[in-house]
Amino acid sequence: MSKYLITIEDVALLSGFDGNIDNDSINPFIFMAQRNDVKRILGLNLYNKIVDDFNNDVLTGDYLEIYSNYISIIQAYYTCAYYLRLGVAKVSQNGVYLVTPEKTEQLTDEERNKKAEMYEKLATGLEIEFIKYLDVLNLPERPAPSNINAKSNFNWMRPCRNK
Repeated sequence: MSKYLITIEDVALLSGFDGNIDNDSINPFIFMAQRNDVKRILGLNLYNKIVDDFNNDVLTGDYLEIYSNYISIIQAYYTCAYYLRLGVAKVSQNGVYLVTPEKTEQLTDEERNKKAEMYEKLATGLEIEFIKYLDVLNLPERPAPSNINAKSNFNWMRPCRNK
């Protein structure tokens, strides 16, 4: 993969994450979202077309619309979900540890996972909207409807539990 479709600045702009997150810390999660989710959503041919056009700075027309209004946002939301679930602990030769700035309070695992789940729900909702949008486009790279795999494993109506 030559270039990521989004940057930490895009993630910060689209999600409310702090833009001061170290690139080395978040880039693996940008990669995961692009490789695992964006590629799944677009299908290989449309993914390759958009990535090639993006890398060559020639995204136009429907492809630019797909990128701007769907893919960049979906990728940012999935990046946030991955980062919240996996990016909290740091791993080095000294072991696994948490970096905690002074005068801060860490979220509990449950709180962090709830936030990650909300970002994943936002991504999934936009993903479903994008799949409907694909129906009106006549793109040669468009995957057949039976080959589009939207995430739909969320219980949107899960009852709230009062504690």
